[in-house]
Amino acid sequence: MTEDYWIGSLHFSEPFGDETVERLNALPPIAAVNGQTYKIRAEHVTIHEVDLDYRTKYRLILDRFSYLYPQAIGLFMGFAFQGVYIINNPFSFYYYLRNKDAAYMVVKDLGISIPKTYILPPKEAPALQGDDFKYHKFFDWQGMIEELGWPIVIKPAEGREAIGVELAYNLDQLLYLYNHSGSQVMMLQEKVKTPYPWQIRALCIGRKIIPIKYIFRKLDASEYIFDPEFLTPELGRKVIDTCRIINRVLGYEMNSVEMFIDEQGELQAIDFNNPVPDGRLKALGEIFYNDYQQALCDLVVEIVREQRSFDFLPPDINTFAHIARRSDLSREQKFQAALELANRYYEPRDPD
Repeated sequence: MTEDYWIGSLHFSEPFGDETVERLNALPPIAAVNGQTYKIRAEHVTIHEVDLDYRTKYRLILDRFSYLYPQAIGLFMGFAFQGVYIINNPFSFYYYLRNKDAAYMVVKDLGISIPKTYILPPKEAPALQGDDFKYHKFFDWQGMIEELGWPIVIKPAEGREAIGVELAYNLDQLLYLYNHSGSQVMMLQEKVKTPYPWQIRALCIGRKIIPIKYIFRKLDASEYIFDPEFLTPELGRKVIDTCRIINRVLGYEMNSVEMFIDEQGELQAIDFNNPVPDGRLKALGEIFYNDYQQALCDLVVEIVREQRSFDFLPPDINTFAHIARRSDLSREQKFQAALELANRYYEPRDPD
């Protein structure tokens, strides 16, 4: 007997979400490892008041909008605690989206190259008064400038869609941008020097990672360029491996990772907290748009077929931390150890 498997999607009027729901509902019944056959019933989640004893009918939820819809944040945390499979893990989604500085520190300690970055105390700290500021030191602006070089990227630690990301070309601009940043934690970052007019944006959905030639432009004018051979095999492999580590340590199953190739030919990861990757057909083009939806449907099918349970917290975070703390390992050895751990998800082995 076939059993219904209810899936909720939070996306409101986003066409990508509507079309994904349609594709999920069109899937044939799925034979799971527990011997049961399931028919997916997908719909937009219903919005209503919620009693603390409420139990949702959804066994899996695709979250594409909670960062803009506050009620969903707490609800999805609660549903995840009850065992509902949430894509993405709510703790990863909400914490790292608001604390990109922490994500930089985490992945850098696993051997991933990050442009030189400074984390600044906020310009305004309303909770502090009088003597509280005696613990603050004057910033070494000149020292940071000499190390980072012009232009300098200044951006908030909490951010999405490149909001608040600016380039400063001199000290006056830099001070102006910082002095008008309010109570935000701001970061100064080296602007990667690259011989290429494009960067890499890797679309990461489940076990599928798609490196894309990408040109960033503000005001939703970014360009995704179809060029399957724009990376050498060696560099393409490094992009995949880097994404695998980032996604597993941060707990993402839906993400996009942005990198530059610097003048030495090395990858520099600049942004990897995009738990709702761009889903605009006009921007992605039909090929990447279809790949994105197909990968998301494949991920859902894997979860249903394998009867995969949901971990309330990213399951390997402590193991990754132990790798990062090992003083006997070189930077490259930490990268390889982290990759081996990440590959347990990306390259699962059939039980003997």
